[in-house]
Amino acid sequence: MHRALCVIWIVLAGCGESETAPAVLAPEAADLGESNEPAAPTSETPPEVARPYEDGADAGPLLETALAEARAENKRVLLMFGANWCVWCRRLEWVFQNDADVSTALREGWKVVHVDVGAGDSGTNAATIARYGNPVQHGLPCLVVLDAQGQPVHTQETGSLEVGNRHDPARVVAFLNRFRAPG
Repeated sequence: MHRALCVIWIVLAGCGESETAPAVLAPEAADLGESNEPAAPTSETPPEVARPYEDGADAGPLLETALAEARAENKRVLLMFGANWCVWCRRLEWVFQNDADVSTALREGWKVVHVDVGAGDSGTNAATIARYGNPVQHGLPCLVVLDAQGQPVHTQETGSLEVGNRHDPARVVAFLNRFRAPG
């Protein structure tokens, strides 16, 4: 349901679809450790990070720094498109920072860049959003994997990384391991 609301919000905010948008591939269920069993419902509110995005920050310089570091360290860059108003963005960031397995996978193989999409039709980071095929059309947060040269490898909607009302650390780690830099 939250994906639909985010997509509706984006459409209403004036973000049209890109003619060159790459297809978003949801990894195979088996690749993410997903079972066919439905998630157990929980009424517990998942933890979140209050403000993972620097409001209005230009992603361009952040991306260039991350790419230089990724080349030097044989890592990939993970663009996390989202905003501070997005509860699912804050929940995913909490998993990134607080789950030991996820944190280790990120530290060992990735440079993460938070791309603030702003609110409404603010145009925040519009050039970066367009450069990577308008990934926000798939909802927020949306992840884009880049090689060390800045070329897109994969665009990932994050609904398939969720179980119930939170992101499943095992699925997140499986995703990170699947798209980690070779070697």
